[in-house]
Amino acid sequence: MLDAREIEDRRRAVANAIASQRLEGLEVDAQTRAELDQVALGELEPADVIASIRRRLVAGNE
Repeated sequence: MLDAREIEDRRRAVANAIASQRLEGLEVDAQTRAELDQVALGELEPADVIASIRRRLVAGNE
């Protein structure tokens, strides 16, 4: 289980990653945002989000 500081650090990292995408002219979709929130809480690993994005791309859902 993550402590409050680690969760806050992860939330900050997620916010920075999303901001970086915006600077590149890209927008993070709602499902990916939700999954990244789960990463911040320690419920998912970053690799899980990457796999989810790949599955959606292959399925033509992005």
